[in-house]
Amino acid sequence: MIQRISEIMKRERLNSSGFAEAIGIQRASMSHIINGRNNVSLDVLLKILERFTYVNSDWLLFGKGEMLAENKLVQPQLFENTPEIPAEAPVVPEKPREMVVEKPQIVAKPATEERVMRLDNLSKNVSKIMIFYSDNTFETFIPEKARKNLL
Repeated sequence: MIQRISEIMKRERLNSSGFAEAIGIQRASMSHIINGRNNVSLDVLLKILERFTYVNSDWLLFGKGEMLAENKLVQPQLFENTPEIPAEAPVVPEKPREMVVEKPQIVAKPATEERVMRLDNLSKNVSKIMIFYSDNTFETFIPEKARKNLL
């Protein structure tokens, strides 16, 4: 299979870095495949077939048949990202799409237990207070005395 991938690279005049970029994988992954360190994954095979539409999938996977698939585009357009629009087709601006937004559900807050502590008789000192919010953020408050002890 490595030999067949090399043939595609040769046909496209791409080195392993350019080929990796063309199919959308990391260069190191392509280098490992070409050097035989890693096997070709299904994902890589699909990316090759998607990018180079002229390649016969049976040829790439099993070595059967010819490299060029029948009834396929022979020369892929490497740097063409936009589909061609026929000259006679009128240009119609795209209508804005509506987006359905669900109403937020009102959830009753659970009753929280509040404790009032008298700090007069406690021998413990508060080192920090953390407040956690419903959006998974938090704030930390450190008293002045605790800050001085940290430094």
